[in-house]
Amino acid sequence: MFGRDSKKRQASRLQTRGRSLRINPRPLAGLVMFGMVAWALVWGGERVLEPDFLPLRSAEVEGEFVNVTAAEIRALMKPFAEQGFVHVDTEEVRRRIEALPWIKSATVFRQWPDSLRIRIREQQAVARWRSGGLVNPQGELFLPPPVTYPQELPLFAGPARMQKVMLQRYWQMQRILAPLNFSVTRLELDVRGAWRLGLDSGLVLVLGRQEKSHERLQRFVRTYNGALAARAEQIEQVDLRYTNGFAVRWKPVGDVSKEMNNV
Repeated sequence: MFGRDSKKRQASRLQTRGRSLRINPRPLAGLVMFGMVAWALVWGGERVLEPDFLPLRSAEVEGEFVNVTAAEIRALMKPFAEQGFVHVDTEEVRRRIEALPWIKSATVFRQWPDSLRIRIREQQAVARWRSGGLVNPQGELFLPPPVTYPQELPLFAGPARMQKVMLQRYWQMQRILAPLNFSVTRLELDVRGAWRLGLDSGLVLVLGRQEKSHERLQRFVRTYNGALAARAEQIEQVDLRYTNGFAVRWKPVGDVSKEMNNV
């Protein structure tokens, strides 16, 4: 019996060894499939990153164009076309567009599958700056080519970085002069803070220092129709720096210039 038991145990060990050598094909197939998918993803990812896989074919430009054209914006885009849809640097595109002197702001974003969408906002000019440049509605100075300056704009002359102050004062003066249908065509501020303005009628008003200029201009409006309107074409300048009146400088008649003080 002992011998018979010994043979059974040997047979059992052989059977056990035989079972341990069997390989399940399913995990192996899964591993192979995973490797293939991973390789495909890596290859596909590298291919997508190549500029010619998703080329940049067009740029759609939106906005109100007055001093800039959509063709100019598209021409600026040409160096970026080679980068492709995925690689194109939209922030760099925006910076390049906003570097154009008549551009106030731009937004740039991708539009699937092969174009960029660009929205621009142009600068608006409300005044010319005597030292060069134009003033926008926010009182900021910008510098387009001089040949593009609108000549009908009022001219501001003042110290550096005073554009915003002068613009605010300009709007105030326009409102005060509205009852007379006068417009300011030239506004000057000297280093002492004294104001002087030219009107579309050709008349020059001297207002003096800031603290009194508002009140003096209102006094001019109140008295103009009674004291000056009848002879307006003969008047060259009105000096309003007097406490109880103003001084008038008349236009020259021949070689003679008349002046009437303290009217």
